[in-house]
Amino acid sequence: MNAIRSIFVTNNGLSDHIGAAQVLPYLEGLAARGHQIACLSVEHPERQEEFVTTIAPRLQRAGIEHSPILRRALPLTGKLDRFAMPGRMQNRLEKLVETFQPDMIHCRSYMPLGAVLPVSAQYNLPFVFDMRGFWVDERCEAGIWQGPIGRGIARHFRKLETRAISRANAIVALTHDAKSIISARRPSAGTVTNVIPCSVDQTRFRPDKILRASARRALGYSAKDVVLVHLGSAGPLYQMGTTYRLLTALQAQGMRARLLLVGDHDAQQHVRAAKGYGVTLDIAHLTCRKVPHDEVPALLNAADIGLSFRIASTSSLGVSATKVGEYLSCGLPVISNTGIGDINDILPDRRFGLVLAHHDTPAIEHAARTIASAPFASRSVIRAHAAGRFSLEHAGAAYDALYRSFAGERQAA
Repeated sequence: MNAIRSIFVTNNGLSDHIGAAQVLPYLEGLAARGHQIACLSVEHPERQEEFVTTIAPRLQRAGIEHSPILRRALPLTGKLDRFAMPGRMQNRLEKLVETFQPDMIHCRSYMPLGAVLPVSAQYNLPFVFDMRGFWVDERCEAGIWQGPIGRGIARHFRKLETRAISRANAIVALTHDAKSIISARRPSAGTVTNVIPCSVDQTRFRPDKILRASARRALGYSAKDVVLVHLGSAGPLYQMGTTYRLLTALQAQGMRARLLLVGDHDAQQHVRAAKGYGVTLDIAHLTCRKVPHDEVPALLNAADIGLSFRIASTSSLGVSATKVGEYLSCGLPVISNTGIGDINDILPDRRFGLVLAHHDTPAIEHAARTIASAPFASRSVIRAHAAGRFSLEHAGAAYDALYRSFAGERQAA
């Protein structure tokens, strides 16, 4: 079958939102296709109950060997653990290589590179650098790494990135825009870079009329309410000002627009933040909900339009927003902005949403008039459009093909 043995290394916990949505489903898919998988992850102690009841049974059913490292939870040791973690991961990875005898290592994102690069060289093992986005650029652009210490951290990870791009046997990027940038940084990378967008489990993220009706009742929405949903963080990389202004622009068009914020949000904080953009929000028009990942599909079904406004930058070209795939899979049209990886291909015409070229008032008012004047495609049509790009089956097949290419190289050797 040309299946291989792989150690998947991630700094995410499998019980985290990302682990549940974007790591474990891929590993289950690879195991189902015959590959032998071991996973080294970094787990949160406070999520152990969820891990034991939900994640561990899935790992057992899939036949995935799991080697978790627990984060240190105390304030001081937790901070020190950030510096100790590369060494802890390297020690654990070396032991896992000795016992599991893998054919390759699969490194998810940048944090594990400090462990994967030396172990790969020590044991002469090929590795996949699954970049996801341009993490170093993202942290710098968000202002997270500032001052002498921040610049030192950025230089450290930039060196790891350069080494990984140069030495990786294959690179996975999320967008074709990112692939072009990687190819410029390493001319030979174009021949080994695979584009695999973030995927969505479309058995769970799908239009559901019954779920929509019950969720809207629970949230207190009327049939006339037009619900905009923002899923995830409202951090510095996101253009929340555009979200606030679009909400009020739609209301100015006579629509009963409401904003549903899914994640760790506070309505009062959003009202205060909106004032900084010259927007006065009625707190009664905001709904904030923090729910487990399994409950997100119900909230998306309750909505009418998905929002994904982000700062356009170098890092944004490498972004495949999971939320966009989840919106579209639930049949929601998406309003986004240009400069985010492959967004113009994802939303090729207004049947599926709108891509704002600018964040100024004329662009937002034009978008509001467009939304108010004509309907988008039906939910079933939008979902079908999403299936080709964001389906979990499509991503699983792409990773399977990548793994089998390593099996072919191994046999040739």
